[in-house]
Amino acid sequence: MLSRRAKLIFWMSRYLERSNFTSRLLITTSELQLDLSLENEISWKPLLTAMSLNKDYLKLNKKYSEKKIIEFLISNKENHSSIINSLNYSKENSLIVRDILPEQSILKLNELLIKFNKTINRKNSNKKNLKLLSNIIQGSQNFMYSTDLEMQRNIDYQFLGLGRFIERTDMLIRILQSQTLRSKQHKKGYEYLTLEWINILKSISAFQAYRQHSKKDISILDIIEFFLKTKIFPRSINWNLNQIERAIFRISKKNDLTKNIKEIQRDVNNFKVKSDDLDNFLLFLEKIQKKIVNLDNLVQKKYFS
Repeated sequence: MLSRRAKLIFWMSRYLERSNFTSRLLITTSELQLDLSLENEISWKPLLTAMSLNKDYLKLNKKYSEKKIIEFLISNKENHSSIINSLNYSKENSLIVRDILPEQSILKLNELLIKFNKTINRKNSNKKNLKLLSNIIQGSQNFMYSTDLEMQRNIDYQFLGLGRFIERTDMLIRILQSQTLRSKQHKKGYEYLTLEWINILKSISAFQAYRQHSKKDISILDIIEFFLKTKIFPRSINWNLNQIERAIFRISKKNDLTKNIKEIQRDVNNFKVKSDDLDNFLLFLEKIQKKIVNLDNLVQKKYFS
């Protein structure tokens, strides 16, 4: 496989997954704002910080405003991680590698872009923005469902999955960071904090799976454990690390990347979560994220240089 084509498939998948999870983050933050009536800075700044976009946002805006942050993350072309840029990058890459993608996948991606461009509007109400974000989540999932059902399990498919799972792992860590930062900042009671963490589960469609998995009373500690360590749920960090390892093995059985993945897996499985020590949890998430970034850099160097 040409390294250029592998890179295009990898990044097409990553950009689409990024648009999906950015949409989820925006929806859950909007819902938390509505339920708990938090100040804009307390509610929205952690989201920008977790996504490493705080400085970029403040270059364009003086204050934290729900409306401006939503616009910045959805439609601002100066923000390299905005949804509009992620979708356009994904589309551009797909045009070059369309010969190896299922016809239905191309149609699903085209439908997503057409619907997005028709409904995007700076003057959208919160209700319309939530509908727009839900369409993005559904559209990106439709694309992935199609590739899962119709693509051969060849090397093209492995690079598609590798991009998806690296991006998803990164975004799951950012979701945990944003909520942990938010929990540290406001002084609501424990029941409000638990409600926030439940909303975070719902944002990744994980609440039902969590309740089936855990027989304990709902607690922040238990939710974090589920996010980190569950081995059989596709949106836990542990599960996605296993998928990264599997994709890399199928791309090249003999490689030196497996040891990096296993090291991250050990860190995740050995970490002892303490709900009263959020600073330590944030340090742990930062450490894991740096290792994911390093793994990503090694993937880029090994396969795409």
